Amino acid sequence: MKSDIDTAELMTWLMSRHLARAEVIQLGLASALNQVAALLAHAVAQGRGPAVEDPAGLTLSRAYRSASLSRSERAAQQGAVRRFEAPEWITQMMPRLAGRMGQFVRPLQIDSRGRINTLQVADAQGRPRRFAGLAGLAELAEIARPFFAYLPRQDRRCFVDEVDFVVCDPLAANPNPDASIVLVTDLAVFEFTRDGARAVSRHPRVSKTVLREATPAGVAVEDAAVTQLPDADTLRLLREQVDPLGIRNIEFLYGNDRRTGLLRLYAGEAAQPLP
Repeated sequence: MKSDIDTAELMTWLMSRHLARAEVIQLGLASALNQVAALLAHAVAQGRGPAVEDPAGLTLSRAYRSASLSRSERAAQQGAVRRFEAPEWITQMMPRLAGRMGQFVRPLQIDSRGRINTLQVADAQGRPRRFAGLAGLAELAEIARPFFAYLPRQDRRCFVDEVDFVVCDPLAANPNPDASIVLVTDLAVFEFTRDGARAVSRHPRVSKTVLREATPAGVAVEDAAVTQLPDADTLRLLREQVDPLGIRNIEFLYGNDRRTGLLRLYAGEAAQPLP
């Protein structure tokens, strides 16, 4: 494996391996890493793996496609094997997907018990600040088994001892005794169970000291192995076919850099012929 793999590529690949075990992968509405990871899992399986559900287009598809921003819904419609109306998806399809669907969500905060906050955090003065949250997160926590989350930048502001506001508690929502949560970050991979939380692996070049400082005290990190890297063929598939424009990188940009990155991606998509 080449040593030039970056954090976005490593996280995408790790997330795709977990998503590949699901029967249906839900893309989410605003998650570049989840989208690319889902499409990589689909591409690696060569059509024999999970189907992709796109909530923007309310479609279910097994057609191969590259990651996109402005053309995601168009691609979902063209490759769909089935289309839904919103009430049908919510009331009929989602209840059938318990234990069968996978989706990575990005929380504002996750704590040492695996509880998720996507709605409200305190600012430097202790005043609550509201965010848009994530529609359907409580319902997802009930049917996603295991529950998947990711953090592009792990620190003690987002990986906390106790969340400011509990939007969902995936372990409590899952009645199975072997319920679990998987968290993939830029530093490590974590697992949460009813017995506690631990780092399963830490990424290359991440020291034990750095990981310990960025992780709540209630999460064990001492026995974490070094994260395995993808092979060259998988990395080439990601770079050249699944995400040639580098949409995966947008979640690591902030402020003006993010605006510039989005404009570059939209221009890159506009320059390509329509599928």
